[in-house]
Amino acid sequence: RSSIRSLDLMGADSTAVTACAAALVEELKVDPSVALRFARARKGDLKEASPFLRADLAWRAQKRPEATTQADCPTALASGVDRMLGCTPAGLPVVLVKIGLWDPSQYDADEYDRFNVYFMENLCRRGERFILIFDMKGWKLSHALYMRYIARLMSTLQDHYPERLAHALVFRVPGIFAASWRIIKRFIDTATASKVEFIGASAEAERSAFEAVGAWGLIPESYGGPRGGAVPVPNIPGEPNVSSAPPL
Repeated sequence: RSSIRSLDLMGADSTAVTACAAALVEELKVDPSVALRFARARKGDLKEASPFLRADLAWRAQKRPEATTQADCPTALASGVDRMLGCTPAGLPVVLVKIGLWDPSQYDADEYDRFNVYFMENLCRRGERFILIFDMKGWKLSHALYMRYIARLMSTLQDHYPERLAHALVFRVPGIFAASWRIIKRFIDTATASKVEFIGASAEAERSAFEAVGAWGLIPESYGGPRGGAVPVPNIPGEPNVSSAPPL
């Protein structure tokens, strides 16, 4: 088990955060890395961090998210909306979310929740943090009818995977998304919102943004990137790919 001090290699955490994390380890007997993430998410406030972490531990005991498999989300997975592109040189897993393939009418909110948990659990096994890249081309007005799905996604990410998201890059955004974004922002806390970046509508802007997070080498040729060949679904090491999923 790592210590709180060894995990704060850059000395970036405040005294309050490190003290809070140490108290969480003592109180709840969790790994220091878990305690530190939950302490950071609540800015070192133990009165907020303790019930926050307790709720997550209860959720994990009940839902057993680590046991989620492809069989728990077959329709959502086969849609191809999410696929892993690989890991950056810094070791951050990168997932491409292709909104044009998102058809939530084909599965219920519970399957969508399991689908997101399946990806997040696998990403967390491969890195402390991850990067999400959202290709918004294909967003339709009908997608806005499924805001409850998006609300559940944000709840799962923020309540059970705090401080896991390193960057969320959003590109090729149609004008009709603006109204939906005003609603979606209500589901996003300040810490998560600070990691969301909308990319300008040019190949140069896209490349610059992908390079800035170390993901350019993973971007497929179909997006103007250097990566050749098809990207299967889910493209997670050790997991079977779904042959029926749309190619990329």
